[in-house]
Amino acid sequence: MNFRDLGGYRAHSGRRTRWGRVFRSDALYRLTPSDRVVYDQLGIVAVYDLRSNDERERHPNPMPSRQVALESQVPRDEFNDGSALRSAADAESRLRDVYLAILATAGPLFGELYSGLADQARLPAVFHCAGGKDRTGLAAALLLSWLGVDRATVLDDYELTGRTLTVERHQEILARFIATGMSQEAALGLLAAPRWVMATALEAVDAEYGGVEAYLRGPAALAPQSLQALRDLLLD
Repeated sequence: MNFRDLGGYRAHSGRRTRWGRVFRSDALYRLTPSDRVVYDQLGIVAVYDLRSNDERERHPNPMPSRQVALESQVPRDEFNDGSALRSAADAESRLRDVYLAILATAGPLFGELYSGLADQARLPAVFHCAGGKDRTGLAAALLLSWLGVDRATVLDDYELTGRTLTVERHQEILARFIATGMSQEAALGLLAAPRWVMATALEAVDAEYGGVEAYLRGPAALAPQSLQALRDLLLD
């Protein structure tokens, strides 16, 4: 599974992100019995499900979770008819557009997620979507940026998703995308975690919103106390 700890990253302050506090993942219904043993040992008390209603209904989580549907205002028509995506460049451009659209529409939902992570009583926590790459990747990138992790490392974390898919899971998703009429090249592009796509999204946060703090204070409507609590709780 694409389940990993966001701990251990060096921040600008010389501190590091704290191990065992916040995890990112793909869909938790995929946990095997042995996975679940390890999961239970982590002591996770809050689960934030970034998936849509349809995704949750098809594959419910095996534990209580709170929905924070980041794409609720972003149509993903390519999952029903992908015939317009013919090349890897088409797919990567589509990912860029989706990330920018999430930033433009999901500010309050990011605020809901990070307010939860700023509550000590609700840690350790995990947030996840279906593949652990797009919605989860954007949520992780904004959080790590606020904690002071440098941009290159944030992008490295995003790209790690490309190394975590098993061959079986990769083939499963690839077949599903191709079944929508998408070309194989485009399907592979949509599966990828292109560094430039996340870099473009974070550059948009800087250029259009005035930086991650301005985005979190503005569209995400996070209180100063919550912003400080994130650093106090999630940095060593």
